[in-house]
Order: sequence, then C-alpha cells, then structure tokens
Amino acid sequence: MTAITIFNGCFCDARPVVERVAKITGYRLVEDREIIADAARLSGLNKAMIAGMFNAETAELGLSGPERRQIVSWLRYAVSRKMSAEKNLVFWGFTALLAPRNCASVLSVCLVNETNDRLWSACRDGERTEAEAREFMTKDDRVRGDWVVGVTECNDPWAETLYDMVVPVGVLGIRQSANIIVEQLGNAVVRDSATSRARMNDFRLAAEVQAELARHGHDLAVSARDGAVTLSLESHGSTLKNGTRCLFDEVSELKGVRGVEIGTGQRYNPNDVFQRAICARPSCVEDAREDGLCASACEEDRMITEAVRAHLPYEAWGVSVFVKDGFVSLAVNDHGKLLDRMARKVCELAEAIEGVVGVEFGIGREYHQGAACARIRHERCLAVLADDRRKFVPTLSPRLRHGVETGSFALYDGKSAFYTMDEHEPEVVLFDMPVADGADALRQFKLEHPETEILVLADGGAEQDREACMSLGAFAYLNKPVNTAALSETIRAACQKSRSISCP
Repeated sequence: MTAITIFNGCFCDARPVVERVAKITGYRLVEDREIIADAARLSGLNKAMIAGMFNAETAELGLSGPERRQIVSWLRYAVSRKMSAEKNLVFWGFTALLAPRNCASVLSVCLVNETNDRLWSACRDGERTEAEAREFMTKDDRVRGDWVVGVTECNDPWAETLYDMVVPVGVLGIRQSANIIVEQLGNAVVRDSATSRARMNDFRLAAEVQAELARHGHDLAVSARDGAVTLSLESHGSTLKNGTRCLFDEVSELKGVRGVEIGTGQRYNPNDVFQRAICARPSCVEDAREDGLCASACEEDRMITEAVRAHLPYEAWGVSVFVKDGFVSLAVNDHGKLLDRMARKVCELAEAIEGVVGVEFGIGREYHQGAACARIRHERCLAVLADDRRKFVPTLSPRLRHGVETGSFALYDGKSAFYTMDEHEPEVVLFDMPVADGADALRQFKLEHPETEILVLADGGAEQDREACMSLGAFAYLNKPVNTAALSETIRAACQKSRSISCP
C-alpha cells in the first residue's frame, strides 16, 4: 500500500509534476475534491462548507476553531479509509498532510518555488498582472499556512521537517522534479511491510475514533497502537463547552424547567491550583446549597432546585444551582470533576467502536494554552511566508538520506544525465526518455560511463526496442507504469552488479 503525498504552494507548476509522477508510476491520483466528497458523505456535513476551508476567498469566514477541527477529523478519516482500501495512490493537495508521518510506505513531498519563480509562472500566460498574482499568492499562502498550523506542530508550510522531500520545481524543472520523486520510490526505506501495514491500521483506527467522537461534539486528539487507543484533550475551552452542553441537555429535560443558563463559578479554576485549597473547606458545598435554597422563594422553584441537585449532586458534578421562576442557573465550580465526567463519557464512546481493545485518557500539551499561543503561532507563520528572499534547494529527510540499502542511483531524462554526471556519478542510472531517442542516448552514455548500470523506463516500446537497448548494455528495460516493488529490486540488483565491476 505504498502512497505518495504531495503538498504545494500555488504557482509552482504542481499539476504537471503530479500528473507525470502518476503516469510514470501508474499510481491513481487522489485530489482534495475526492477526499472532501468522502468526508461529506461519512459525516453528513455540507460539502461546500468543507471545501470552503481551502478557498482563499472564504477560508476565514464562518467557521470557528472547534468546527474546523471537527471537519479535519472527518477529512483525516476519509484519507485513512482510502489508504487502507487501495494500493498505490498519489494524494495531492491540502489533505495530503493528513497522512501518517510514521508510516514507511508513505513518501511525503512538498513542491515549492522561490517568490520570483512563482510570480513568473503566474504571469507567463498574460492572464494576470504581477500585482494580481502577488495578491492571490498572499491570500493562498495564508490559507495554506493556517492549514499547516492547524494540522501539524510546525509554523512553516515549507519546512523540511514536515516532508521526506522538498522539491523546488523552478530550480529542477517539471520533468526532473517528477523524476526525483519517482527515484525515491526505489529507496529501500520506502516499502510496504508488516510494520507499515500495522501503522496504517493504527492510523485508520485512530482516525475513526476521532471522527466518531467529533460526531458527538467532542474535540480530542487520538492515537492508536495495536488496538489500544489514547485520547487526549487538547483544548480547555472545548472541554468546558462540551461539559456545559451535557449539563444543559440533562437539566433541560427535567420537569418544570423553563430555561437553563450555565457559567463558571468563583470556585472554578482551569488549572486546579486554588480549587483544591477552596474545596478543602468543609463549608464550601453547604454554602453552595444554601445559596440556591434562599434564592428560590416559591415552592415550585424549591422543587426544581431539589430535583436538579438530586440529578447533579455537588459531590459528583461540582455544580451550584440557582432557580427563579422556573429558569435554572448553573455555576460550574470544579474543573477536576468536569474532566472526570468528560473522561468517562468519551472513553465509553471510544470503547464501543469495533477494533478498540483498550482506552487511555489524558491531557494534551496544548490544553492550557489560550488564544494568545494560537495567535503567536499564526503570526510566526505569516512572518515566514512574507520572506520574499527565501531560497529553496532539493532536500531529502534523514530517513531517505541514511536509509538507502541499494546503493546510489538517480533518474534522469536522456539529456540531463550528461550534464549532471560530472558532479554526481551514481552506481545506477534510470533513463526516462521516449523510445525514439533512447538507443542513441544509451549508446553514448555507456561509452562515457561503462561501469554505470542503466535501467530504461519506456513509454510502452515494442519488443525490438527492448532488445536494442539490452544489446547496447542496459541492465533492464521497464515499461511504464512501473511496479515500484519490482523497480526497487531491479535497482538493488543493478547496484550489486555495478559494485562487482568497479571492485573486482
């Protein structure tokens, strides 16, 4: 179930690169619109509303933080289902960043360009002025930056730490950008294995649990390992909102209640520092009881007060009750009790999902961080995106640089190989070229580099073309689309032959 995930900046010639990668490999291309449609079908949410998150004109309108996170949960679930059900996919777009980063069978790529290259690409057809292109690019970068800040722990959409490969298309060109992506599919560390399949199953289970909790209004981070699920509350504000919603629903159904309002009382503190000291006083619960009784003068209000207190005993809920004319006012006083109730509720929901063998509950690192922290992350992201002087060079992640077992190899078209071999002479070269000029390029290359093994990737050549290339010294002749498992094994065998020739 090898997959490629590709995220990009606008005006980076991403589409021709992505389509060329899909053509060479034979992988099916999955774009955002397909994932959005799946997420809408699974969740019942409006498809246009989901798509609006990625539109530079509408992304900042109408959706609160919890609503955005709920949508992300369903998008992640849609991605996980697609990855689990199908093999050999290229995910392209915003949703590509929702794929698991710890799965060896997933190759993550970022396509980006320097600002001047992007502006040139935007204006080359004459349909935009530079000012119009810059305005659109600024808006689009803001949307992409907000997305990256929301779904990763990084503030930089183009950071090397987010991807296996960062590919500057303006530096390499469309053809070579696609080629180096395909090249890394032959890397020994990018492979489908029992370990990668187990991690993909964990990803699918965690995404399903998170989506199901989102269906019930709960905003939690979820991870899974071998069926054991860990739930983590990431937002104090969301926890308080969900907890008070549960209170509202339960109290509203009681007989005689005409309305309910809920707030936090003087004893409530999200950090529980002063809460423990206050609750150590024996009188605190009795004070809360007496306040409500004295204020509820009429008999009807007195009966409603007692009914609410019986339903929400202070010892279990930490809630003070005040009733007047049938309207109930609740004050949440104990953050710890609220958390305890929430934990039991979400754990019960998670345990009911097929495949879950155990549930743990905890508080995330960002739980007590307020709006100021989110604002700082957002401002840092905008500062990164505003840097017009930023330069990009092709980069590989440590796992790709240090995990190669097959030896050194590279993939070129027929012409670029001659320009680059003086700087870098790999053991194996993959030639991606039309059949028509393949034989001439192969003959010249083997004369100049006899110890380098050549694998020819052809667009469906005839049998005589294959025989001609093999007679000129090619190690293998592969028709596109290329089976990546076979490609990896062929590269490994070619590297071993190259070493045996150079080191007798």
